[in-house]
Parts: sequence; C-alpha cells; structure tokens
Amino acid sequence: MINDELISNIAHQWRQPLSQINATVGLIDKLLYEKKIQDPEIEAKLQEIERLTKYMSNTIDDFRGHFVREAEQEEISLADVILKAKEVVQVSFDDANIMLTSDIRMQTSCRCYKNELTQIIIVLLTNAKDALLDRNTFEAKVEMVLVKEEGYFVIKISDNAGGITKSVIQKIFEPYYTTKHQSVGTGLGLFMARKIIQERHKGTLEVKNRDSGSCFTIKLKETQA
Repeated sequence: MINDELISNIAHQWRQPLSQINATVGLIDKLLYEKKIQDPEIEAKLQEIERLTKYMSNTIDDFRGHFVREAEQEEISLADVILKAKEVVQVSFDDANIMLTSDIRMQTSCRCYKNELTQIIIVLLTNAKDALLDRNTFEAKVEMVLVKEEGYFVIKISDNAGGITKSVIQKIFEPYYTTKHQSVGTGLGLFMARKIIQERHKGTLEVKNRDSGSCFTIKLKETQA
C-alpha cells in the first residue's frame, strides 16, 4: 500500500519540473518579444504548453487518491465514477481531437473501491485514446455506457479504432504484455486492472471487437460483498 506521505513527495517532485517548464516558456516568450519576433503559431504552442502544465498541476491531487489503496468499500454512484474519470482525461481527449461521450442510462449505487475503479476507467480510456492516435482514426471517438444486465451493473468503453488483432486480444491481459514502446508503457495496466476488478470487486473485465473498434466491459454485481 502506498501511503499518503509518499504520494505527497511524488506530487512535490512532479510540480518542480512543471514549474520549470512554465518558467522556460516565460523566458522564450520574453526573448521573442525582445527580438521582435511575432509568430502566431509559436505563440499558440507556448500557450498550449502553459495550459497543459497547469492542468497537470491541478490534477496531481486527483491522482493521489487513485494510487492509495482504499481500506474499505463504500456505497458510491457509478455515474459519478464515470464522470470523474471523464473529467480527468477530457483535456487530453480534446487536445487529440477525439470525441468522448458518456451514456448513463440509469442512476445507481454500488459498493466498491471508488478510487481504484476510477483509475481503471482512466486506464481504459487512455488506452483507447492511444489506439486512436496510433491509427490516425478519422472522426475518432470513445463512448462510455452504463447499463444494467442480468443482475450486473455494466460499464462499457468502446472506440472506433478498428479493433484488436486476434493475436493481441488473446494476450492483452497478460502481465508485461504491451504493444507500445517500452518507454511508453510496461504492460501492467490492463493486467492490474483486471486483477483488481476480479479480486477486489468480485467482478469481470473483458474485451471484444465490435462494430468499428473494440469494447472493454466491466461487470459488477448489484450487491457487492
């Protein structure tokens, strides 16, 4: 279990380089002004850097909760969890020009570990975004749906990235398996996500190809132990 003190130290270490990045952006802006260089494209990119670093700084505290394992389950709104995960990733989706929608067809509560479930949804959304970017998908979109099916609350996250090949889909939940470059990911994301859903929430996490992409499905029993 990662304690809050450790997370606070990590957050502090993250904020230092973010502050340095912003200071560097300010210096570049000053140099451009002194040299009387006016370039709308450069200015737009500098503003984008400032906006992204500000967003990262503001969401550090949000991520703190996701990495600290909760001791007890609590009664939570699954709709709130979905919308919180959406809020965390929304800016990165907007920057990538990917449409992210949520279709919550019911208001329901469920006993589970809120932060862990939120982080799992963030992992699935981030993977979907990466797949869409890797394939340069036209009119890229990701949809989250919350429904009730045969005694289960079901969260579906689908994309239009073209689906997952048979060889990959068979291994996608294995530890250390990844289709990304080593500098991008370790392959533990989906493995740990499924492990947490199965062992901590007594549910399931599966993936299937459908329509023009893939769909990850989380199933949680109506009554959690």
